[in-house]
Amino acid sequence: MTQLTAVTEYAKLHERYAGHPKCQRPALNASLAIAYRMGKGPYFARQIRENARYLLRHQRLPLSLRSAQNGQYMLLDDENVLQVVRSYLAAQAIGTITPFELCRHVNNVIIPTLDLTGKKSTICERIAIRWLGKLGYQCRDVKKGLYYDGHERPDVVEARTKYLEEMKRLERLMCKYDDDTLEPIPPELGPGKKEHVVVMLDESIVGTNESAHRCWLKEGEQPLRRKGNGRGVHICGYICETVGQLKLSDEQITEQLKLLEDQRLKVTDSCKIIYPGKNHDTWWDLQQLMDQTVHAIDIFEYLHPNKVGIWVFNCSSAHEGLAHDALNVNNMNINTGGKQRSLRTTIIPLNNPPPLPGKDDTRGRPQSMVFPADHPNEELRNKPKGMQVVLQEHESVWDELMKRSKAGKPVGKCKECKMSEVKKDAARRVAEAEAMGQEDAVPEDDVAQADQPDIQPVSDWCCMYRVLSLQDDFANEKPMLQKYIEGRGHICMYLPKFHCELNPIEMLWGFMKYRYRKVSDGKFSTAKVLVPQCLNMCDTITIRRFFCKTWRYMDSYSKGLDAYQTAFAVKVFKSHRRVGHPAEIKALMSRR
Repeated sequence: MTQLTAVTEYAKLHERYAGHPKCQRPALNASLAIAYRMGKGPYFARQIRENARYLLRHQRLPLSLRSAQNGQYMLLDDENVLQVVRSYLAAQAIGTITPFELCRHVNNVIIPTLDLTGKKSTICERIAIRWLGKLGYQCRDVKKGLYYDGHERPDVVEARTKYLEEMKRLERLMCKYDDDTLEPIPPELGPGKKEHVVVMLDESIVGTNESAHRCWLKEGEQPLRRKGNGRGVHICGYICETVGQLKLSDEQITEQLKLLEDQRLKVTDSCKIIYPGKNHDTWWDLQQLMDQTVHAIDIFEYLHPNKVGIWVFNCSSAHEGLAHDALNVNNMNINTGGKQRSLRTTIIPLNNPPPLPGKDDTRGRPQSMVFPADHPNEELRNKPKGMQVVLQEHESVWDELMKRSKAGKPVGKCKECKMSEVKKDAARRVAEAEAMGQEDAVPEDDVAQADQPDIQPVSDWCCMYRVLSLQDDFANEKPMLQKYIEGRGHICMYLPKFHCELNPIEMLWGFMKYRYRKVSDGKFSTAKVLVPQCLNMCDTITIRRFFCKTWRYMDSYSKGLDAYQTAFAVKVFKSHRRVGHPAEIKALMSRR
């Protein structure tokens, strides 16, 4: 600090002396004047002049000799070395950086390339560890989170882009909220347009034994905690910016009670709390979610008359489940017979290839997925059809498949499609375990398999399974939730995988658990009372702040920032629905 002060004062005085006509040696006179002012002599004045020249050349002051002897001066202080090392680390895959590899790359590649020589022109592995620490790397346990489980995978980025584009298209129909007061600013709607309201859903489980993750302790102290999380309290709820948690107020409930029983809402709060476990409530499943969604839409339409809800769900097999009789090739056998579901009747797609000359045109005809009751073969009556029979009824498609198959013998299910199905099964098992609060019990193989990128088939005509799955009626079969929501006149959307930051209800769960852990005593009877009380502590204004933060995430991703830049931008631009220009954000990051 003394050196910096001296150089600063020297620069000011040198400028004055240089402009004086009688001063022949402004640098010497200015440095001596500053040295004497600070109680020093000619040697310190010479150091001031050298430091000033060094500062102009390198944009920093040199380290002291004492600092260099203590190992504080290192090759990394060279701007050229720093830039090349940063470029090398940025090019490495996440999780592959090691001090040994960095040490080897610096000694064998970077130093010879920059033609650095001298005693300290190489580093050891211990110095590499120090370098990684200075560059912001930490050796830590890898846990699931925002940046460790496929957040920037190409297929996930593509899904995120589509989601953001659709949200941007609908945003002009939504109510905005003032950055300071969070008061609503109604949208300017064109003729025939309706206001849209985003409604977010998610589930969470609170363990009876949950306690604070951090606490203040003396040396050698260790809190004694119970094993496991204890019996769980499962919560599933909806929130929106307009009213916060999707439920009726006390006044609205009073008004409902004045109505006739058949005119009242059956449920006044969209949040559903259950206590699952052996010999207790059944674990949360799609049917329970469907029942809850029916009541939630009733509440939404009561609170938001003549408005359209945008119902957003996490991307999971639990939320994207199909109806029991949906057109799903995974519920069919290759051949007729065996155990398989009876699927709903459909229409053969009109965009199938035209039939060969002399063949019937089956496009646009109704198609039953079950053999008729008067079928000549008594064993097939009222039995579900297999893939082969269904495709044969799509005459033009079957002819094309025969033509493309080896020796005219189509394969039922090829190797690539089987591998893809293994991935989907693993994802389903992971989703089911998460819904039951048993994430820790999921085998690592299932988690790894579920997180793998989608396996691309050899071609669209590789097997019967692939061809039938691409038929328009099968490919466009919608999840049960989506079909119901769209049938009620609303919109259903799914978040991209690994993007919990785009769901503001996750912040509500954190808000609730933080308060729960402060007062929990580990008793289930207490937990049943505390969980709803802690949820009700979160008011509408706070939930609007949660949404505001989510909008910043979406705006940042829309501007092309990656996950790390987005996390930084969201913290810097607090209390806004938008973040700054990408160049501004990157400049701010480089200064920190």
